[in-house]
Amino acid sequence: MNKSTNEANPLKFTNFIKIMKLTLFFLFFSILLSQAANTFSQETEFTLHLKSATIKEVCKEMEKSSNYRFIFEGNANRAANKKVDLSANSQNIEEILDELLSGTDLSYRVLDNQVVVYRDREKREVKGVNRSVTTQTAQQQKKQITGRVVDAQGIPVIGANILEKGTSNGTVTDMDGYFSLSVGDNVVLHISYIGYITQEVAVGNRTNINVQLEEDTQRLEEVIVLGYGLATKRKDLSASVGIVADPESLAMRPVTSTQSMLQGQIPGVTVQANGGSPTSTPNIVIRGQGSQNGDGVLWVVDGVPGAPINSLADIESIVVLKDAASAAIYGAQSGAGGVIIVTTKKGQKGVSVSYDGLMGVRTATNVVQSLNAEQQIKMRQLSSANSGVGLDAGWDVNLNPYIGVTRTNWIDEIFRSALYHRHNVVLNSGTDTFKNRVGFSASKDDGVLVGTYNKSMGINYRGDLQINKWVKITEDFRFGQSDDRGVDTDSGYSGAIISAIYMPQSADKHYYTGSGFGGVTTEDPEYIAKYGSNYASIHGDVINPLRILTADDRYNRNNSFFTTTGMEIGNIVTGLKFNSKFSFYTNSGFDKNFSHMITEVGKPNLSNSLNYSTYRSQGWKTENTLTFDRTFDKHTVGALLSTTSDYYSQRGFSATGSTFADESKNLQYFNFAEAWNKPSDYMTGPDANVALISRISYSFDDRYFMTASWRRDYAGRLPSSNNYGDFPAITAAWKISNEAFFNKELISLLKVRGSFGRVGNLGSIGYNYKSQTLSSTSWNNQSTQYGFESDAGYTGTFYYNSKALNPKLTWETSEQLDAGLDIDMLASRLSISFDFYNKRTYNLIQSQSSGWPASIGVSPMLVNLGEIMNRGFEAQFGWKDRIGKEWSYFLSANAAYNKNWVADIGVTTGDGSKGVWTGGGAYRQVPYIYQTKEGGPLNQFYMIKYLGIFQSDAEAQAYTKDGVMIQPNAKAGDLKFEDYNGDGKIDALDRQYVGNATPDWTYAFSGGFSWKDLTLSLMLQGVQGAQAAYMAKYSLLGDVEGNFNRSVDILDAWSPTNTDSKIPRLSRSDPNGNFTTPSTWYLEDASYLRFKNITVTYDLTRMMRKCSHFLDRGSSLSVYFSGENLFTITPYSGMDPETGGWDALKYPVSRVLSLGVKLTY
Repeated sequence: MNKSTNEANPLKFTNFIKIMKLTLFFLFFSILLSQAANTFSQETEFTLHLKSATIKEVCKEMEKSSNYRFIFEGNANRAANKKVDLSANSQNIEEILDELLSGTDLSYRVLDNQVVVYRDREKREVKGVNRSVTTQTAQQQKKQITGRVVDAQGIPVIGANILEKGTSNGTVTDMDGYFSLSVGDNVVLHISYIGYITQEVAVGNRTNINVQLEEDTQRLEEVIVLGYGLATKRKDLSASVGIVADPESLAMRPVTSTQSMLQGQIPGVTVQANGGSPTSTPNIVIRGQGSQNGDGVLWVVDGVPGAPINSLADIESIVVLKDAASAAIYGAQSGAGGVIIVTTKKGQKGVSVSYDGLMGVRTATNVVQSLNAEQQIKMRQLSSANSGVGLDAGWDVNLNPYIGVTRTNWIDEIFRSALYHRHNVVLNSGTDTFKNRVGFSASKDDGVLVGTYNKSMGINYRGDLQINKWVKITEDFRFGQSDDRGVDTDSGYSGAIISAIYMPQSADKHYYTGSGFGGVTTEDPEYIAKYGSNYASIHGDVINPLRILTADDRYNRNNSFFTTTGMEIGNIVTGLKFNSKFSFYTNSGFDKNFSHMITEVGKPNLSNSLNYSTYRSQGWKTENTLTFDRTFDKHTVGALLSTTSDYYSQRGFSATGSTFADESKNLQYFNFAEAWNKPSDYMTGPDANVALISRISYSFDDRYFMTASWRRDYAGRLPSSNNYGDFPAITAAWKISNEAFFNKELISLLKVRGSFGRVGNLGSIGYNYKSQTLSSTSWNNQSTQYGFESDAGYTGTFYYNSKALNPKLTWETSEQLDAGLDIDMLASRLSISFDFYNKRTYNLIQSQSSGWPASIGVSPMLVNLGEIMNRGFEAQFGWKDRIGKEWSYFLSANAAYNKNWVADIGVTTGDGSKGVWTGGGAYRQVPYIYQTKEGGPLNQFYMIKYLGIFQSDAEAQAYTKDGVMIQPNAKAGDLKFEDYNGDGKIDALDRQYVGNATPDWTYAFSGGFSWKDLTLSLMLQGVQGAQAAYMAKYSLLGDVEGNFNRSVDILDAWSPTNTDSKIPRLSRSDPNGNFTTPSTWYLEDASYLRFKNITVTYDLTRMMRKCSHFLDRGSSLSVYFSGENLFTITPYSGMDPETGGWDALKYPVSRVLSLGVKLTY
């Protein structure tokens, strides 16, 4: 029998090797090309024969046959019109220019491939003087100058340009910042380096000169990319934009996703951890949730929506478009949730290799603990006494001594200290015209629960080819592969963590069955004879937690490929550019789960099975953009016209096989299954969209700024009669500080801004909304369900579409008004920003639940009904300063407040009154706990109020309505509930709206300092006003009927000697409904303040350069330590408060301590 290939990796190993070979070939080819280009630049020779040509014309001839570009400064243009005769055979550029410019007052300077020609007033013609005498005189006048150039922290500036002003005589600083130059008397040195303010120093009579360069804040002023070619300086922003201050430093943190890296960085951007599983990704909400179905956040990477990010170390900048005005240009792609723009690093000139890697250890904190064997027996005894029943024989240690010995702490068995490591290698090569960057990344994140992990690898290539001064070609290639293995922890019956609580600690994990799990095997005659059914009874339905985590052969794999080819044509006319991009992507993967046969006593699995599913999706995107940007005196204008289109489809397959005679891993294929179900497949899409985009921008005199955009989207998934939407936006700003009347002594920047924009959201209707399948039903003369009658005895089949389509269905739409204020003061050491916004989302997409007759036979159609509001404000403060020459520090804080409410529920009941949205939150025997009404926030907790614990039977009996006990089964130690509607009983009519999970406030504090080569930074992050339903208390503290173990916290249950407890009395049953009632006893304050991160970096570059020549110019070496989630202050009693509002023992967020190294050579 041939082996099935269903589990075959879609990316075979041989294909992977081919990709590696091609990538390495391309890289080394690029390096060789880079070196060849440098050599050409240095050794280009010219053969020219020109008569009566101007100096300019000669230079243009040299441009045609080389990479050189000539720049004529100031009034050099006039002198360059002088006509000359030139004859040169295989001469380099210096030889030609020396001859060409002789007899003029022009000089030149060669900077890489640029030649600057300038007028030298000190240059004079010398006639009739012997050249040797002139040379001797010049030598007598020159002297040797030495010195050193350092930055503001005293670190040597390597490669700084030292030039004798007005001449081409110059040098550069060495690896320690020192220089030596021979100059004449009374000269001025021109000292410059990229990123620093150029200085001119008069030499005078000095022979030693030390210079300290200051950062050029004008040159380094940050340029923000806002999408579709629009870039502006931070100080000129008119939209509400959040900017991540230092992504490179954030990438040192031991986080696994860009979402995690954003937490606490930007006010108004709420990042909610979705548990601590290595397979989970945090959720991001920007300025409040505006939809029942969630607001999708659009990620735009290097200008391409949806492009992947393989490595955090590749990120150069992150910008969050928070208001609808800045996001509107992305239209319905952005949803109502905002846009996050990521720019990755690109190739640079020169050749370098860099490595960035870290290794850390994860540990779980504040983990729940279960009762040991002795404590569990005590709990059973007390609960039996409280319930007035005898102790079961299985729990009598005299009859069953096995249960009295603690053998296994199951929590310790399932949790572990886990390793996390990631590695990034970047190979860079580049010339002035061709730049390449190849990145290799790999990581593995072992979860703190045994058997869980996520491992990934990726390859990135970015190439930029400047064909000529007009045309540029770019290529971006990304491949990624991930394997992961997660686990269910939220289930109230079989979650891995709750199973470890349930399993008695008297059970020994080493009493294996044939498959290796369980307490004792049913075939073990010694234990069966000794303990009989008593042993089995204490295990009941408990599933061995190690079996959940490790027994099944289970994992997922995903392969992704994304490539973008772009072309830019610049200066069609001055300021006009054309840009075109085409992206293609494909994702494929599979999910395998082989469940073994396990014959344990507690919860056997007497059959085996294989579940396998696979999928493949692909799509493409195109974008063609024409931009214009030009400055006329004090006026700067910009314009954009663009078209975009995209396509997406996905297909999948799944099957199940069972009864495998041999469970060996190499035989886990459908071929070897004795039975298997009919396979099923599906198709998502195809989905196609087209958009037209326009934008204009204008600014006057660096004081007044305005940008307006309009986008029309055509969506393939909407009905053809209503498949387009218009999304306009406008922003404006006034820089008051640049007005003539404003005094800038204290405040250097004062700017007010405002915006309005509209975006759309189709995320809730899915790609297959318009697809139809046929359903059928039988009918006869007795059936009038569908309004048909037939002749007696006639039977027929009725076919109908599976769903009703709404021809008027359109986008959910979000409109947002924003006003902001930006202030820089005290020489820009203090920066302050405020934002106020009002966000309205209307035309919500939901089912028409009211007025839909059941006789139609299909589910209610989707309609646009309802409206949700979000209103809030944001504040951000920053301070940075220096203390002396060696110390610098910074402090920052941000906070955001948001109020969310449903302005129009959109649904009505049968009597015409406003309806509600009911949903979710049920746990075991506890019914739903969420409901939303008009005027309240989304997903409100809808629960019965808990008023405390009855301290005596008399108090319970005195809680009456018209002389009748409201809680007739209550006794001392039971929970007391509020009879909200006053009908004398506790039931569903006593539910109230008691809060919601969304925090009122989110905030963060950051700070740090640098001293010489040492840098330290830290961050605190928190929320205020959040609530969470800790539903796991049902399982941890509930009635002790059955054979499940409980949390150690149950020992603090109410008793006559422990009346301050908030845990109900121990009981074998729950006649009062302490745990089955959906009450606020489960609801807790989930506010928290977390010490999120501390990072310490030591730059070894200067030290290594002093003792070794290994680190030459441009090389660097640093090491760093980073700690994540160090501790949390919270009133929440669960493992972690960051649960999203509902906690059934979610996979806990873990603490990580890591060490890393960064090397560039």
